[in-house]
Amino acid sequence: MLARYEDLLNRAALGEYMDGFTDDIVVDFADLPTIRGKDQLEQIMRARFARQKRYRLKKALRFVFGNTIVGSWTADWTDGVTGRPMKGKGIEFVEIRDGKCARWEATFNAWDAEAPGRSHFT
Repeated sequence: MLARYEDLLNRAALGEYMDGFTDDIVVDFADLPTIRGKDQLEQIMRARFARQKRYRLKKALRFVFGNTIVGSWTADWTDGVTGRPMKGKGIEFVEIRDGKCARWEATFNAWDAEAPGRSHFT
C-alpha cells in the first residue's frame, strides 16, 4: 500500500491517489489544522502539488500492527515559489478501513537542500 501511494505521488496522479482514502478521512499532517474529509484533503494535496515541483518520494514500511501501517519517507523537490531545491523526511501512521486509508497522521522536517545545517543541537 505504501509503495502504491509512493508511486502515485511521484507521478502526481491526484485522482488515483484520492481513491485510496475513505470519504471521512481524518488527517493530522505536521502543523496543519486537522483535515476532515476527502474534499479538504484534496484541496491540501492540490496546493501541495502546485508548490512541490519534481517531487521524488521514497517510502519505507517500518511495521504493521492490526489495521495500522507505520512508515517513514524521504523526499526531494523544487519549491515552486522560491525555486530552491528542498529535502524532507518524516514518519507516518496510516489506519486502514475496508482497504483504504481512514486516518493518516504524519510529521516531517523539510529544509533547503543547499543551505548550511541549521540544527540547534550541534
